[in-house]
Amino acid sequence: MNLNLKNNTKDEILKAIAATIRKSKTFFIAGHMKPDGDAIGAGLALASLLRRLGKDVLHCSTDPVPSDMAFMKGAKTIKITDKVSSAFDCAVILECIDFGRMGNIINPNQVKNIINIDHHLAHKNFGNINYVVPGSSSVAELIYDVFLALKAEPTKDEAENLYIGIVTDTGRFQQLNTTSNSHFVAAKLLQYGVQSYKICKKLFLTTHINKLKLYGFALSNIKTDADGKIVYIKLTKDMFEKSQAVDADTDGIINFCISVPNAVVGCILKEIDDKTTKVSLRSIEKFNLLDLIKKFNGGGHKNAAGCTINADINTAAEKLIAAFKEKISAK
Repeated sequence: MNLNLKNNTKDEILKAIAATIRKSKTFFIAGHMKPDGDAIGAGLALASLLRRLGKDVLHCSTDPVPSDMAFMKGAKTIKITDKVSSAFDCAVILECIDFGRMGNIINPNQVKNIINIDHHLAHKNFGNINYVVPGSSSVAELIYDVFLALKAEPTKDEAENLYIGIVTDTGRFQQLNTTSNSHFVAAKLLQYGVQSYKICKKLFLTTHINKLKLYGFALSNIKTDADGKIVYIKLTKDMFEKSQAVDADTDGIINFCISVPNAVVGCILKEIDDKTTKVSLRSIEKFNLLDLIKKFNGGGHKNAAGCTINADINTAAEKLIAAFKEKISAK
């Protein structure tokens, strides 16, 4: 059995997911490595629902929940681990373009059925059931569909976690992936007691000093090229050491790049070592980042993507800028 939206309707996929959940007893849930609000919120809401249905659930992550999301209901129930040896009736893998994106905590042979739920444009249908909707703002939106398919109403805590998934992955409903359905689902979740102002205060208006120091280093080193069409920031290891910030503290910096007038692409280059640079990108509506980063074997969405360049941070910046100029000159 391999069901996906290319060959099956949305209703058929959701019915298959609901049927698989009902017949399964033991579940493994995981999102991608270095989890964000969407992967965490969607996973926590689903795990909570499954437990309410009497299922045995192991919710795992290779990396810890970021400190600014530790307040999320159920966050402490996530098992931080690199490997699990148990067997499961069903694995639900969230927001991963392939099975390994969650860190290979388990292998496919340990499960009877794999449900793959994702919203990335570049993806592989690695599950027995694949509910992949690139037009969705977030996996949290898709997990809400699973609730509906199971005829289950979310509790306040589950609704809150789904809301966090949507509000973080849409950048507070400001990014291009925001749709009418994003607002519709968010509105539905508010009806279950979600207090959006409290959540947004915790997520966006509470910032520790180390993160602010990193922002200071970052913004003082912002640069442009190609007549201001590409705006980029290099985050060096030295910046992290001086600010005592961590990787999760980079969240939001890229928005300053894309806010510059005339900017087409905003870019954050993060130094891993002298041979490795991680790159995050955002673009305006008409610019397809996937065309830009395919030469670097990157992935993601049309307007939000990333890649790893096997070079030092200065060389990586030069390569990326050259690829950008080549793309815009070809138009």
